[in-house]
Amino acid sequence: MTSRDNWWLGLVIIIVGVVILLNNFEITQIDIVWYISVYWPLLLLLWGVNMLRGGRDGRDGRDGGRLVSAGIIIALGLVLLSRNLNLIDFNISLLWKAFWPIILILFGISFVRGPRSQGKNNWALMGGLDRTKNAWRLESGNYIAFLGGISLDLRKAEIKEGEYFLSCTALMGGIDITVPTNLSVICEGSAILGGVNFLGKDNGGIFATVAESQGPKDADRVIRIYGRAMMGGIDVKAR
Repeated sequence: MTSRDNWWLGLVIIIVGVVILLNNFEITQIDIVWYISVYWPLLLLLWGVNMLRGGRDGRDGRDGGRLVSAGIIIALGLVLLSRNLNLIDFNISLLWKAFWPIILILFGISFVRGPRSQGKNNWALMGGLDRTKNAWRLESGNYIAFLGGISLDLRKAEIKEGEYFLSCTALMGGIDITVPTNLSVICEGSAILGGVNFLGKDNGGIFATVAESQGPKDADRVIRIYGRAMMGGIDVKAR
C-alpha cells in the first residue's frame, strides 16, 4: 500500500479537525463524539474497499490473501455499523470468542498445506539466532522464531550445488534472510496478523500470501524458502 492509498484517512482526519475548530468558535454545535462513536466502522469499510482496489498481483491476477482480509474487514465494518445504528441486535463478545480460534485454525492450515519439513530444527525461543557474522554451511532445515529473532546471511554461507529448502516460521517473532543477487531463490508463504516481504514484494494484514523468485530456475544452486508468520514478520532481501 502506497502513501497515496491512504488519502481517505487523511480526509477523515481533516473533516474531524474542521468540525472541532468550528465547534470551538461556536459556529457549529455538532456532537463530534457521538458521530465518531456511531460511524467509526465506516473506517473499516473504507479500509476494506481500499484493499480490494489494491489487491492486484502483477503476475497472477488477484491476491487471494488480500481479498480474504478485505472481505473480513468489510463484513466486520458492516456488522458493527448496523449494530451502532440499531439495525441489528448483535452481541459483540461473539466476535472475540470466534476470532482467536479462527486465527489458530488458519495458522494450522498453513502448516497442513505447506511443504513437508526437511532437515533439523533451528529455534530462536525468546532469544536470537544470528548467522550473519561468521562463515557457515547452508543445509536444508526448519527455522522457528518464537518470541525471538533469526538472522541469516547466505552471502557468508558455503552453498554447494543442489537444491535447499528452508522452512521459516515466525510466531510473535521475526526472521531476516539476506541472499546474494546471483543466486536462484524461490519464496512462498503467508502471514496471519503479520507481514512477509519476499525480495521486495510484501503483504500483510489479517491474512496475506506472497510468492516471488529471482534467478534462473535451472540454476545449479536453488534456494526454496517457505515462510509462515503469525503476529510476526519474515523478510527475505537480495543484496
